[in-house]
Amino acid sequence: MTPYTSSPFPVPPIPHLSPSTSARSKSHYSHLNCSPFPLQPHCFPSLFLIHPTPFPIPFIHPFPHSSLHIPITLVLITFCPPYPPSSSSEELALPFTVPLHLPSRLFTLRLPARHGARGYRAALCTQLAQPLLVQDLPAPRLQPCQVRVRVHYCGLNFADILACQGLYQEKRTPPFTPGMEFSGTVMETGENVSAVKEGHRVIGVSGVSAMAEECIVNEKALWQIPDNMSSEDAAVLPVAYGTAWLALHHRAHLQPQETVLVTAGAGATGLAIIDLAVSVFQAKVIAAAGSDPKCQLVLANGASHAVNYSQNSLREQVTALTGGRGVNVAIEAVGGDIFKAALQSLAWEGRIVVMGFAGGKIPSIPANLLLLKNVSAMGVYWGRYQQEDFPLFSSAMSSLLQYCQEGKIHPQIGAVFKLEEVNEAFNHVLQRKSTGKVIISMK
Repeated sequence: MTPYTSSPFPVPPIPHLSPSTSARSKSHYSHLNCSPFPLQPHCFPSLFLIHPTPFPIPFIHPFPHSSLHIPITLVLITFCPPYPPSSSSEELALPFTVPLHLPSRLFTLRLPARHGARGYRAALCTQLAQPLLVQDLPAPRLQPCQVRVRVHYCGLNFADILACQGLYQEKRTPPFTPGMEFSGTVMETGENVSAVKEGHRVIGVSGVSAMAEECIVNEKALWQIPDNMSSEDAAVLPVAYGTAWLALHHRAHLQPQETVLVTAGAGATGLAIIDLAVSVFQAKVIAAAGSDPKCQLVLANGASHAVNYSQNSLREQVTALTGGRGVNVAIEAVGGDIFKAALQSLAWEGRIVVMGFAGGKIPSIPANLLLLKNVSAMGVYWGRYQQEDFPLFSSAMSSLLQYCQEGKIHPQIGAVFKLEEVNEAFNHVLQRKSTGKVIISMK
């Protein structure tokens, strides 16, 4: 019989398994912790050979507790792992062959990433400025105060892309898994954890490593999701709304009835600023964006006015819309000439907050412009607050969750990509196709 094979190696002969052979094999595979094998619809990293056989073979069923009750075919699979389990070479001859009951629909198998360890899938940056790979990683043990979370959704941020290009201010050394915010369910808690329990739905911040099926963080970096909030919406909160809250409340000290100018208004943080400024701070918003459809989007989400700065002078449009007074606050995320136009659009004692340079050009600030109108220029770096002022950072998260629970704010999701589509998600953002938040689904 011609075997079906996915390996270039010749197929070893199928041994005749007598009952005594079966007993020895049972003991042998039990020692190697290779039975039962995990049956999971994931990528199997090893080479394997499949031998169809029409005759029964006495052997221990590798899935004694399997819930599969569908028509099956008895086959033999020869595994050729990339490395042997941790046992002596005398005890293991590779490749090794085991019989396996498979359904008529072929599943792919994944061996644990190392002997005795449970694995999970993650997006991995193995080389800067190169496409990410989705690989199996071993699940590490929990340390005290740590929590293991089954990630449902991970928010994609421009900072993740910059980090994978080696351009972010906090340098990462490959290999690493990007992703700094997520929503999910608590799987396991380490010692001295009291804030959350297994089964709790949570959002979390991790700095890196969230773009995976599992993520381990300190319990202080988790907040419970209100019952009336979806996991998708929750994944939008930490970075986009956290940055917006810190920019408007803590840095700019936005007051009711003041006017806010936000650039990149159709992006995740831009829409969060519009949502918070209008719904929570009772301010007016002029949103600037780079296309007419994006301008329509910001108007639909609460902005009083929209300016397409790819076709019109931002400064002239803002001057006309404010009757020559200018805006009280500008939240700027583009950089370059757009930053200068926003700075010139400030009213007397106005405040401009820098939160990024999506246009790629870091501007210089003409100091005379600060002097003439007594304006203030400042920055907001969301992630730094977690290290420098955690009480404020945590207060922002708690406030945002309360706003959601009260129905005051409404996160906007622009696109959802699967983990296997992570590179397509990166390109979607880089090509400026995104409006609202882009999230990665692990489901």
